[in-house]
Amino acid sequence: MSDSGDTGLMNRLRWPQKLAFGTGALLVIWGVAGFFVTGFAGFAAESPTWVLGLRVNPLQNVIHLVFGAALLLAVPRLKALSGTGLLVAVLFLVLFGLGLARYDGEVVNFLNVNPGSNALHLFAGFASLAAAQGAAWCRQCDRAAVKPA
Repeated sequence: MSDSGDTGLMNRLRWPQKLAFGTGALLVIWGVAGFFVTGFAGFAAESPTWVLGLRVNPLQNVIHLVFGAALLLAVPRLKALSGTGLLVAVLFLVLFGLGLARYDGEVVNFLNVNPGSNALHLFAGFASLAAAQGAAWCRQCDRAAVKPA
């Protein structure tokens, strides 16, 4: 083994960055997989299209792709991650709420959600919130560490 000091990208990232990387990658993969199944037909409609037990439609695929990519782009900088992570968290928690409202019977299911999709939105929302809070905490610790006593 070489002792060059280069320990790899994932070893240099802090836990909020690793969490955001994993969550963003999951969302991007899910969005791409969804487009293989749905294409662009019925953009915001209920449809019987499934990816590994989760219902999808093109609107959901775009949301997963865009906000997953936003998380991935924010990973290198803690300041960007704290803001982006908070935005993604709010969006996915709102999507979770809209998914719950869908069971009312009178609400149109424009996201084509099922309980599995709701669980994915809840996970992505809380994971993004944890990454955002963790990034803010890491920045605060960094500032405290460089302050002269």
